[in-house]
Amino acid sequence: ILFVALFYKLDVEPLAIINIGSSALYLLICLLMLRLRTRFLALGLFVFEFQAHALIAAYLIGWDSGFHYYALLTIPLITLAYFRDKRMKGVAIFLVIALMVVTDALSRGAAPAYVLPRSVVDALHYANLIASLTILAVIVAFYFGLITRTEDKLRKLATTDPLTHLLNRRSMLEIWNLECATQRRSGNPMSVILCDIDHFKLINDRYGHDVGDQVLRVVSDTLASKTRQSDHVARWGGEEFLVLMVGTPIDKAEQLAEHLRQTVSH
Repeated sequence: ILFVALFYKLDVEPLAIINIGSSALYLLICLLMLRLRTRFLALGLFVFEFQAHALIAAYLIGWDSGFHYYALLTIPLITLAYFRDKRMKGVAIFLVIALMVVTDALSRGAAPAYVLPRSVVDALHYANLIASLTILAVIVAFYFGLITRTEDKLRKLATTDPLTHLLNRRSMLEIWNLECATQRRSGNPMSVILCDIDHFKLINDRYGHDVGDQVLRVVSDTLASKTRQSDHVARWGGEEFLVLMVGTPIDKAEQLAEHLRQTVSH
């Protein structure tokens, strides 16, 4: 929109009109992105707009104006996008690179249709360079954040029980081996509480498994809230829980076990 006003002021009316079309196209792309089925079409229109804009701007006001920098952004977008056919992705990237090289060869030394003052061309060049690098940084940051969140989710799925959100048996065994090795070196006490919900089968039979799951979650929350942050709490089996307490002697562990029993009972 800013470019529309700028090019009208510079009397480059065709480029102003093209930027009006680009703004309308971006609005259409945003609408297409809202629907999963049309997102691939949105990506295609996005790549087309960037490439076409670069070509037309290079012809009208010259290669030095820097509009071709935006076209380079289509390469990471295509690379990171999902393609059912991986060969199509390679072809698309190759075509973008080939088009950029051809455009560079034809436009870099050619006289533009509209000759602008050098100061204006330089200002456009650096504005477009900064804008395109900023967009690139945003794209990379977005995908880095997406990858990080996905890794966190996968790590959580691998180490926690999905119902109770406590450590799962496999994760607890890994922590157990690590803490045992540390305990052998340091000699610090270490205690374990193994818990089991009484008459849990009766709860499932009488009230159903949904209520049984609710009971498991409530007991899990109780165990997690009544233990220290340094303690490790896991769902050990169906209705079994294990609490591993590092640096806790047996008498303190017995007191905590009784306190947990009373709290769950209440």
